Amino acid sequence: MRARWKRLSRSIGFGLPAAALLAAGAGALAQPRPGGAPAVDERLVPYVSTADSVKLPDGRMLHFVCMGKGSPTVILTAGAGDFGGSAWSMIQPEMAKITRTCAWDRAGFGLSDGTKAAVTVALTTADLEAALATGKIAGPYVMVSHSLGSYESLLFTDRHPDKVVGMVLVDPSIPDQFARQQPGQPAPDTGQDAMIQVFRKCAADIRAGIAKAGGPDPDHCFDYPLVWPPALRQALAEKVSNPVQYEAMASFAANILVDAKQVINPSRNYRDMPLIVLTSDRLVMPPGFPPLTDEQKARKAAMDAMMDRGHAELAALSTRGVDTPVPGADHAIQRSKPQVVLDAVAEVVRQARGSKP
Repeated sequence: MRARWKRLSRSIGFGLPAAALLAAGAGALAQPRPGGAPAVDERLVPYVSTADSVKLPDGRMLHFVCMGKGSPTVILTAGAGDFGGSAWSMIQPEMAKITRTCAWDRAGFGLSDGTKAAVTVALTTADLEAALATGKIAGPYVMVSHSLGSYESLLFTDRHPDKVVGMVLVDPSIPDQFARQQPGQPAPDTGQDAMIQVFRKCAADIRAGIAKAGGPDPDHCFDYPLVWPPALRQALAEKVSNPVQYEAMASFAANILVDAKQVINPSRNYRDMPLIVLTSDRLVMPPGFPPLTDEQKARKAAMDAMMDRGHAELAALSTRGVDTPVPGADHAIQRSKPQVVLDAVAEVVRQARGSKP
């Protein structure tokens, strides 16, 4: 798994860059001990628990980890390729001091069960709808999402405007993102091909018995970062022993272009709902990201301009929407500038509470 993260860091990912988040995410969560040994990040320990997980109608379990008390409930959605603990462990405990806060994992990711169905944001949003419909995690909700996670937040809010009272979009992906980047041209390389190849190879190795938890593991399919607590690494290794997990992850990566189309909604209107869009500093790259070539720089500049326009459009979905630049923040604002995200969530919750009858 560590080797997988290194390989994914080589490509420019979705929303610049989903793949780099996989490479940088775990390492950003803990500082090394003297001598170079990685320090285990104890903030990830709560994400081993399945106490808040919800059984879906088809029998699959959707993994949730909830903290804190109060209303509205914050629903935390990770970006592409990420899962709840990796994305939000740095700040979820602090959010939980404001109100009840629940992070969840998409099908196949983290500790959520995989599926043989095509994993698109239509499916993952339907999973979220079904889980919340059980009443185990009560509304109303403030949707907080990173990168591609904005798609599930938008789709859920479109379908349940009466249940969503606020939204924070952290450097979000935007509807029809790739077609907007190069109108009339072939879709640009999203970087997800590396994910697909690695996930499918692991699924095949596990099915064939070539890769097993505890070894042999030639492609590092069970080799999680040492900064993650042993209990979490064990739980994840047990989960992916079922090859459906990696197959679901591969399906999600393969459908990213489809997702960008599925979220298009010209009639989307959030009236006066509290809404904050946080936009990263386009000059700041994620830690450990390799230098860009001249061609990549040109593509990035075009993407940056397009994303800035898209973020302004998302903020304009509400009369109270605000697009806030975050100087010094890379794409993972919740890691590079966590207090900004906390402040945004606190403000949206405050506004939502103020608007209640």
